[in-house]
Amino acid sequence: MMVKILKALVLSAAFAAAAVSCAKYESEDNLTSQKRIREAWMRTNLGKVIDADENGIYILDKTAGSGTAIGDTAFCFVDYTVRDLDGNYKSYTTEEMARKMGKYSKANHYGPEIFQMGKFKLYTPVEKLVKGLREGGHVRFLLPPDATTYDYPKDLKKYYKSSGNDGTKPDLSENLIYDMTVVKVVDDMEKYQIALLEQYADKYYAGVDSIEKGFYMVKLRENHSETDAISPSSSVDVRYVGKLLDGFCFDTNIADSAKVYGLYKLSNSYDALSVTYQEKGYTIDDSGKKTYVTGVINGFAMALGRMKYDEEAIAFFWSNLAYGSKSTDSYPAYAPMCFYIRTPKKQ
Repeated sequence: MMVKILKALVLSAAFAAAAVSCAKYESEDNLTSQKRIREAWMRTNLGKVIDADENGIYILDKTAGSGTAIGDTAFCFVDYTVRDLDGNYKSYTTEEMARKMGKYSKANHYGPEIFQMGKFKLYTPVEKLVKGLREGGHVRFLLPPDATTYDYPKDLKKYYKSSGNDGTKPDLSENLIYDMTVVKVVDDMEKYQIALLEQYADKYYAGVDSIEKGFYMVKLRENHSETDAISPSSSVDVRYVGKLLDGFCFDTNIADSAKVYGLYKLSNSYDALSVTYQEKGYTIDDSGKKTYVTGVINGFAMALGRMKYDEEAIAFFWSNLAYGSKSTDSYPAYAPMCFYIRTPKKQ
């Protein structure tokens, strides 16, 4: 609407200015362009142009925190939002922000993302900044493209160079603003997960002991018939519900359960899952090496390997027997998991 009421003279002047502007910046490289853009943003929003810190990052606000310090190999649980200089949100970790953005989904798990220091999970300048915080610390910063690099060691530098970027080239092309809060710092992830599993066992299953390290199992319905044992290498059609220890359901092949947890989709078939049965879920060779059943995560295979036909069980286990450091929208990295499993009746 504003364009329509501008006088012809003003329009002509605007076009002339635009032409001059294009002529001035047409050969400008992106890093120079982004520098000009962020300095203009600073003048408008901060009233001045500020200098970058020693890591090449522009600190807008910082509270160091008073909790556990972040060591060189620590695991940091971080909540964050990322937005561009126009205020458009690119990513976020909290349910509150998802709801504000109108993008909340029951199929997504919201919570801190976990980064292990020293594993190149964060840009090197950002990791150096984060390591200056403690548990409970918060920092808001403007991250320029120049600082989206990795200080890879020589072997990794050579590996990534073959794919076109040895870590020295900017990974991003625009300025972004991060708000990061260090929610938790964990030095020993295995010890941390075992403590969570023990607490879960105490709270829901009368303190049941682990069967193997990081693996717990309780029979909800047991079949005492000796003739209903499952033969090794048999194919077994099972029903299951997969949850995190906080109760979030990330997967199931039971239609009614999918409806309860808001996961139901008409396009899904909800067929039983066919799994190859092996006692204990794995075989062991003469050297003691375990070979787990393929097609399912190891903890699931271990649970099924301790069941007969027509049984129900709950198994919960650490991420070493699940997805390890992998994460999706449905579950975070290093997530202990709990499965309800039901085997079919013997035919």
